[in-house]
Amino acid sequence: MTPAMTTPPKYRISWAVIILATIVLAVLSTIYSLTHGIREVFPFLYLLPIILFVYQYPKRGVLFSLGISSIFLLLVYYYGNLDATLIAVSTAWFVMFVTIGVVTSSFAEGVMAEERKYRGIFENSQAGIFTFDIQSQNIREVNGKFASMLNYERGDLLNRNLSSILFDSDGRDVFIRTIAETCRTGDLELFFHTSDNAVRQFLVSASLIPDNLVIGSAIDITDRKIAEEVITKAREDLEQRVKDRTEELIQANEALKSEIQERKRFEAAIQLANRKLNTLSTITRHDILNQITAIVMYLSLVEETIKEPLVVEHLHKIEQITDLIQKQIHFTQDYQNIGENAPLWQDVGRTIDEAIAGLDRKGVRVQKDLDRLEIFADYLLGKVFYNLVDNAVRHGEKVTTIRFSYRKEGDDLILLCEDDGVGIPEAAKEGIFRRKYYRNTGYGLFLTAEILDITGLSIRETGVPGNGARFEIRVPNGTYRLA
Repeated sequence: MTPAMTTPPKYRISWAVIILATIVLAVLSTIYSLTHGIREVFPFLYLLPIILFVYQYPKRGVLFSLGISSIFLLLVYYYGNLDATLIAVSTAWFVMFVTIGVVTSSFAEGVMAEERKYRGIFENSQAGIFTFDIQSQNIREVNGKFASMLNYERGDLLNRNLSSILFDSDGRDVFIRTIAETCRTGDLELFFHTSDNAVRQFLVSASLIPDNLVIGSAIDITDRKIAEEVITKAREDLEQRVKDRTEELIQANEALKSEIQERKRFEAAIQLANRKLNTLSTITRHDILNQITAIVMYLSLVEETIKEPLVVEHLHKIEQITDLIQKQIHFTQDYQNIGENAPLWQDVGRTIDEAIAGLDRKGVRVQKDLDRLEIFADYLLGKVFYNLVDNAVRHGEKVTTIRFSYRKEGDDLILLCEDDGVGIPEAAKEGIFRRKYYRNTGYGLFLTAEILDITGLSIRETGVPGNGARFEIRVPNGTYRLA
């Protein structure tokens, strides 16, 4: 490396003294030679100060070469007695001195530029860089990064033996032996002492360069190693926890399988019992309805033969009671079907159309403003709309239009069924959904509420008496969607 870049001022003064001494020597030898008739050897002495000056001050080397060559030529003119041959030879030496100055200055400039570049890399590297003699193992040079990694001042590390900072002697021996045998190392993990006696782990790579000098780079991996150990420990703990949890889940799964098998056996038994009960109910209901049909037929025959008013009146009451029994038995069939099948998503508009397709609406119009509304409900949802329309047609008296629509209310949806009939009195609004009837409505609205309740829907009547009935079906969030 160039002395001007790295040497102290005292050293540069020494260089200046040496250069000055060679100049004086060259000038005095020239004067002596010229005054004593020597004409051959004295010009070579000027090469020494030129080379020394250019080496130390390459930027001013051309000017120096020109100056000292001019001095040489002036001395020849002054002391050479204007000898033409001597002047010609001296002029040639003058040109040679200047040429050597130019060439060596240019070469020295290039060398200095390369050195500045590598010095910049050396000083600004994010890795710690150090050099040491492989024979003595004394440190020759370090950059600021390496010194700061060990908490040293840079000068404190120079000429220190490598063993004073390498913590692991076995690792140091392997490091030195590998370099000596192969002239380089791969990445080795070595432990170093810091100035405060802490131990740091470095990733070191090195190579052997001329003059038995080793240049190495080091990266501090202490924090990374600590983090890796923490991550490894955490991963092991997590794996163990997952393993333990998996075993717990396997045990729970086995218990759940047993429970599911047991439930399946119970469900199968319950389904078998329900099928038997449903079959029995169907047969019984069919037989009862057949007997009631016979009773009605015989009542009609008796009414045709008996003319006594009191007896006829009693027969009419028996006929009404019989008709009511028929309705109650039909209701039990509908009620039995509620919840028998799984709920499903149903298009409200299409379900309304299908439900009232065979209903005699007596000219009443049914309007729908429902977009593509779907609700999740029992498969008997059509029975709900049938009952609402049938109830409005039969009891609304002046109904001309029934309208289905919806509105949002918070997260829920309200499905509306409105008509323009006489409405429902306030006193009767609560009772129409119970298992009794108002004005011979039968069990239709009770059945409607039961069907809706299967999937959490509810219904109420909010119309104004005299202005028509208005039924509001509340559909909770998650049980409706717009397809």
